[in-house]
Amino acid sequence: MSPQGIRIGRLQPEDIPAAARLAGQAFASDRQTQMKALGEAEPFDMENYTLESMPSHLTSRTCHVLKAVDEATGELAGVCNWGIKGFVPRRMPFFEDRVAEAAAEQDARPVAEDTRQQQQEKQPEQEEAAQPTAAAAAAAAEDEEETDPIKRLVALTDADMRTWMAEVMPAGTRCLFIIGLTVSPAHQNRGVGSALLRWGKDICDDSGVFAWVHSSDAAWGMYRKSGFEVVRSLDVDLDEYAPCRPPGEGADARWGRYVFRYMKYVPKKEEGGGREGRLRLEALGKEGNGREVGDGLELAAAR
Repeated sequence: MSPQGIRIGRLQPEDIPAAARLAGQAFASDRQTQMKALGEAEPFDMENYTLESMPSHLTSRTCHVLKAVDEATGELAGVCNWGIKGFVPRRMPFFEDRVAEAAAEQDARPVAEDTRQQQQEKQPEQEEAAQPTAAAAAAAAEDEEETDPIKRLVALTDADMRTWMAEVMPAGTRCLFIIGLTVSPAHQNRGVGSALLRWGKDICDDSGVFAWVHSSDAAWGMYRKSGFEVVRSLDVDLDEYAPCRPPGEGADARWGRYVFRYMKYVPKKEEGGGREGRLRLEALGKEGNGREVGDGLELAAAR
């Protein structure tokens, strides 16, 4: 059930500018985001990042972008981008079209297998041709990272993320993961984040799969309240990667430490847990079908 006065739905392309503004506002106080904005080569801007990345998320069949809208004002209250790996759930409120598409594709699978085999036969030649270019790009990136401390930080966090993903999502894994979750500062502590998380948690309970998230330093408490548990973490001294001291905070100001937390939600195993998730999905689908026709608004991703 959504908080009173809050409506959950599916993001539409025309809502991307509002989602981007929300992303910028929500991460304005995030210490790591503030520091990355000072990068020399590519200053990070959360609003621009969302504007550029969101269109591809909306067309990706593995991304499912949800919104929370204040019914009284029509304002965007929160956004959440859920990724799904390895399967298509039986029920996905607001994304029933994708469930239907997956069912239809079962009939076309033999043709798809033949096409895939032909592509695999050509792949070795393509990989060999790409190797020199990839090596040159990697060398150039390494040289640039040595002079840009922000790029060294990004390299560290990206490598840690790749290691985590290899461990938690090997081939054949069925799971959900959170690509991005933001809540408007004006709507925080009102259950908006929990409502957006419930969509994916109910799918986990109904399907018997886990979910994971790479949490920012400030958000992990919210995830914990929603049933996620810390599995591992990366503790970073931001001052080791800072191009300068925090602007406007004094000569002795420091960026401080920042902890990235990898968290997992495990589906309910007790009797009735899966049934409860299934019933909530059905109820949410009925609510969406009755109140969300032709509407949309939502999302933002965080790195």
